[in-house]
Order: sequence, then C-alpha cells, then structure tokens
Amino acid sequence: MAPNVALVYGSFFMGDSTRNIADIKDGFPGIEGLEVAQPVEGNAFDFNSLKDCKLLIVCTSSQYGMPPPNIKEFTHQLLLAAESNPGCLSHLQHAVYGNGDETYWKTYMNMPRYIDKLLEKCGSRRFFARGETGEPNAALDTGKCEIKAWVPAMWSAAAQAIKDGGSVPAVPWDALWEKEAGENHHDITEFDIKKLEAKLGELKGQPSIFSKL
Repeated sequence: MAPNVALVYGSFFMGDSTRNIADIKDGFPGIEGLEVAQPVEGNAFDFNSLKDCKLLIVCTSSQYGMPPPNIKEFTHQLLLAAESNPGCLSHLQHAVYGNGDETYWKTYMNMPRYIDKLLEKCGSRRFFARGETGEPNAALDTGKCEIKAWVPAMWSAAAQAIKDGGSVPAVPWDALWEKEAGENHHDITEFDIKKLEAKLGELKGQPSIFSKL
C-alpha cells in the first residue's frame, strides 16, 4: 500500500517541530487502511500528492508570524488553493501541532493556527483538536499540552476518523480552549499572497492542481 498519510513540518532555530514530527511518525500505532509517509519539510512536499492522501498532519512553528523558511512553499500552495478554490481538499482530514515562543506575543502560534484555518477553508475536515505546546487542550484534559500526550490521542482520533469517513462534524478550530482559555491570546494574524510574496518571495514551482488561477 502506498503511503496515504502525509507528515509535513516547518521548523527553524531550536528545531522543536523537526523533533515533534518525528515523535508523530514514531507514535503511529498501526491503523488498518493507513500507511504513514516519511516526514517532509514543507518546501520539499509535493502538494499535488494530497490528491492521494486520506490524512495530513502538519507540525510547525512561526517566524515573526510568517512561515519558517522551510515550509514557505507549502504555505504558499495552501494559501493559493484556499483563495482560488475553497473546498478543494474536501476528501482530506487533518490535524495540526504547533510550537511557539510567547516572547513574540503578537504573533504567538500564528502559523499553526493559520494553517489549520486555511486547511479548513480548503474543505479538509479537522479530526482532532490542534495541539499547541504549553497551551490548554480540552481533548487531553490538560492546562499545558505536550507532544507526548497529544500524539497517542491524535492517532486514536485518526483511527476513528477513518471509520467515520468524514461523516461526523469537524472538530472546531478553537476546540483546544473549550475547558480553559489559557494565559495567551487566541488570535490569528492573517496574510494574503501579496504579503507572503513581499516577505518571503514568489512561488518557486508551479501552482498545484488544487489552485484555480
């Protein structure tokens, strides 16, 4: 069976998300009907391959509210798809895990939150509450989420998601704060293609098959 679960990450400096995507891969318990691909940094990921995927797991941090350099191309393709062809990933289900530094208060956790929202705009179904390191997570019944607790719970939800086949409502974007608000803001600083290109340059490859340009 060809891999049908994509693992995509964006990371820089401390490398937390590089380690965490490996934790996610290593934590896969074996689920009937699923085969997990090797983790790929966002710039090296073939966005068109999502057509053959059942699940997408993204793990990323932010760099001043923008994508870390090694997930810029994935973010660019996702933003193009979301803006030009909403609903184009309706066959897909996803979960997002984020890392952040609250020293950068204004843009704290911005990319995990924005990618999660853009995937939803593209029609993907969120099957488990986003994990944010150190933030509350209602699904885990904790005030401070850690990757080691999020991973097994996420894979358990993934198994159920495959059984359900997307027939149940998506988990809400803000589900992690259902029981506790936490100490930090819940905001997203959104940006469009123009701002992304001004900050990090134009798309290096061709727009994906999901974009209508």
